[in-house]
Amino acid sequence: MTGPAARCLVRGGAHAEGMHPELESALGPLLPDLKTPSGVLPTIVDEGWQQYPATASCWLRGPDETATGVFVQTGRPFTEQVVALADQVQEWAVEALWRLGRSASWPACPYHPDRHPLLAGQRAAQAVWTCPVSDVRVSAIGALADVCLRERQIRRPS
Repeated sequence: MTGPAARCLVRGGAHAEGMHPELESALGPLLPDLKTPSGVLPTIVDEGWQQYPATASCWLRGPDETATGVFVQTGRPFTEQVVALADQVQEWAVEALWRLGRSASWPACPYHPDRHPLLAGQRAAQAVWTCPVSDVRVSAIGALADVCLRERQIRRPS
């Protein structure tokens, strides 16, 4: 993986007190998933752009400096916020990976490699990645690294 190993937060003027805590919490589970070998890490620019009431927003900037705004609706259940944000982060990641010339199927479905990305959803009050073809739960959002590790162990000849 190229790029920084950890999230980089650039403070902006709109949130002088720092990133909104609900937005920061909802982003938390997604960052480890973006660190997987097929992912790409953004620079998170803490600068609100969304003007609607009861929202918190920031920008995700890619390696080529293009940026996409993401947001959460404040006051909503945490799992709902993570799933909604996962959809937005996935759109950003697909575009960033495509611009880097890498596979834009992120996160890649382990059951159908290079065919389609996983789908963010909610199961039993947990934010999860599922296969959109078989509707099989692949991983909790935030735990894709465990799936990647298991895949490497399965594929490794003994």
